[in-house]
Amino acid sequence: MTMAKTNHIKSHDEFARTYDSQAKQYNSYVFEVLFGMCYEFVKPGESLLDLGIGTGLSSVHFARAGLDITGLDESIEMLKECGKKGFAKEIKQFNIRDVPLPYPDNTFSHVVCCGVFHFFADLLPTCKEACRILRPAGILAFTIASLTVEEAGSDRGSMPGYIKAPTAWGIPIFKHSDKYVNKIAATYGLTIQKEQKVLADSGDKDAGDILFKVIVMQKTVS
Repeated sequence: MTMAKTNHIKSHDEFARTYDSQAKQYNSYVFEVLFGMCYEFVKPGESLLDLGIGTGLSSVHFARAGLDITGLDESIEMLKECGKKGFAKEIKQFNIRDVPLPYPDNTFSHVVCCGVFHFFADLLPTCKEACRILRPAGILAFTIASLTVEEAGSDRGSMPGYIKAPTAWGIPIFKHSDKYVNKIAATYGLTIQKEQKVLADSGDKDAGDILFKVIVMQKTVS
C-alpha cells in the first residue's frame, strides 16, 4: 500500500511544470551524463525502465536512440509533463519504494534511475527488484549523492553506508558511500562498469555544490 506523499514528492508535484527549466537554470546535466555513459551498452529496439522517470529528462535520450521506454513515478504531475513529450511507450504512477515492482522477471533490457536515489536511505530493496526484472547482460545505471570521507568523519575502512544530510530547500537527502555501492554490486551479481563524479548546484551559496556520482552496473550473464 502506498503511504502518504513524502515531502520530495509534494515538491515535485508543485514544480513539475517548471522542472525542466529549473534543471537548465541550475546547469544540471547529469541526465545527459548518465545517457552518455550508458550509450555503448544499449541498442535500438531494446526496452528500458526508468525508475522515477519524472518529466523524462533522462530517458528521452534513450528514446531518441531507439529504445522502448517504460517509466514509473510517484508524482502524477511529473508524469503529466512527461506524457506531453510523447516518447514513452508506457508511464505509470507507482512508488518505487513499494516492492515488488509490477513486472515479471527478466522484463527489461536495461533499467535506469536518475536523480532519485538521494532521497532514499536503503537502496537495496529497490536495486534487488531492478536486478530481478533486468535481463542478463543488461545495465542498471543510477545516480547517488556521493558520501566523502570528510563528510562521514571517518576513515575509508569504517565508512558508513550512508548518512542523512540537510539541504537549503528543507528536504533532507541521503549521501551514499562507495562501500555501499560496492555492496549493491556484490549482493546482486552486478559488475561496476563505469563511475563518474558530477557536481551539482545545491541552491545554497554557503553550502556549495553537491557531489553526485553516476554509476553504470551490468548484470552478470549466468
